[in-house]
Amino acid sequence: MHSVEYGTKNIVFDIERKATLKNTYINVDTDGVLVKTNQNTTIEEINKMVSNKSAWISKKLELFKAIVVNHDITTGSRLYYMGKSYYVHIKTDEDAKTITINFTHSKFYITTPIKYSDSELHSVIENFYKQKAIEKIMPLTKKWAKIMDVEPEHISYRYSKNRWGSCSSTNRLSFNYHLVKLSSSLIEYVIIHELAHITFKNHSKEFWKLVYNHLPDYKAREEKIRVFEKLF
Repeated sequence: MHSVEYGTKNIVFDIERKATLKNTYINVDTDGVLVKTNQNTTIEEINKMVSNKSAWISKKLELFKAIVVNHDITTGSRLYYMGKSYYVHIKTDEDAKTITINFTHSKFYITTPIKYSDSELHSVIENFYKQKAIEKIMPLTKKWAKIMDVEPEHISYRYSKNRWGSCSSTNRLSFNYHLVKLSSSLIEYVIIHELAHITFKNHSKEFWKLVYNHLPDYKAREEKIRVFEKLF
């Protein structure tokens, strides 16, 4: 492990050397900071590069630190919703026949029967996300469709590991209902992106110009989404 000072902080990083690499790269994710470089780069050169990128690295580390994802849902776990993670409190009720979720904008209160399976709990949580996706995404899609002067043929919601949304050749939009884990500004970007595909079916210069016309900061939003994709 190596480190450099950044203000009152210490940025700790690992180094991975590969002879085939021509340049030096810094990767920041949930595992920390990793510098990828070749055999010829000196420690002094690496330290200087990390120091020069300290502000960017620190910002990324804080973002990952703030996001806590726990796939084993118990009291004390946190679930993500609209760009923030919220504490989960699970209460067993001997009279309850099904699992219910009550989100109070500060905490997820989950009430369960005495006996239930993890799959049942996860299914209820998935249904929560799907219902909220319909509530949040539909109005925004209608709003932006009107602004962009386009009309989706159909809008559906499903879970996908690989994409946040899609637009078919017949202008049918599909949104990943886990979108509601993201902030409203990132949801807005995905909606505008897919609506733009009604006009341009590819990622041509014209497509990105259309997205830019409605969201000049779309590249910054894209970068934030890429960070979240590593967490879910």
